[in-house]
Amino acid sequence: MLQAKKISKSFGEINVLNNIDLKVDFGSIVSIYGPSGAGKSTLLYILSTLDTPDSGNVYFDSLAINELNGDQLSNFRNQKIGFIFQFHNLLEEFNVIENVCLPGYVSSNNHKLIQNKAEELLDDLGLSNRLHHKPNHLSGGEQQRVAIARSLINSPEIVFADEPTGNLDSKNSKNFIGIIKKLNETLNQTFVIVTHNKDFIKISDQSYTINKGKIS
Repeated sequence: MLQAKKISKSFGEINVLNNIDLKVDFGSIVSIYGPSGAGKSTLLYILSTLDTPDSGNVYFDSLAINELNGDQLSNFRNQKIGFIFQFHNLLEEFNVIENVCLPGYVSSNNHKLIQNKAEELLDDLGLSNRLHHKPNHLSGGEQQRVAIARSLINSPEIVFADEPTGNLDSKNSKNFIGIIKKLNETLNQTFVIVTHNKDFIKISDQSYTINKGKIS
């Protein structure tokens, strides 16, 4: 489904990634583990089209996605990819259901259909009583569940998560990992997760370790 070939990236004289090869199968959970500064977030951004490599290619079903630009790239991200970040990135001026719907509004004019799907996702994530709350009225765990729903609103083929439990306590981290596993089993949803949290390795079909620009 997703394949990285000979990915290298440097910032100035700092070589962050060095000839990285990686494969992600459809319907799998892939975790990328490593210490701070190892390059795992940089790799995630390249795999998810948020950054470009200095050399090498990333293929999505044989399409070289790092060669896309402009509207092609924007449409690809919106239709194929979901994102979950460490800091939620929820918009404070919008309530829960509005935050979830926003990516769907970009891709579809059928706002009622998008709203219905958002309600279903939020109900599945135990947030049916929070639809009209603003993000600052939610706990950290609830905010991250809203972020999960938002990442799924366009039925992406792959969801990328960058340190998704980095700001959660141990209980909410455990709950989050359980949700990811359930979504993978029920929706056959593909996830690529970069993390410090070794508990993700337990639910991963494939786990990589990255350190000093190398991956194993």
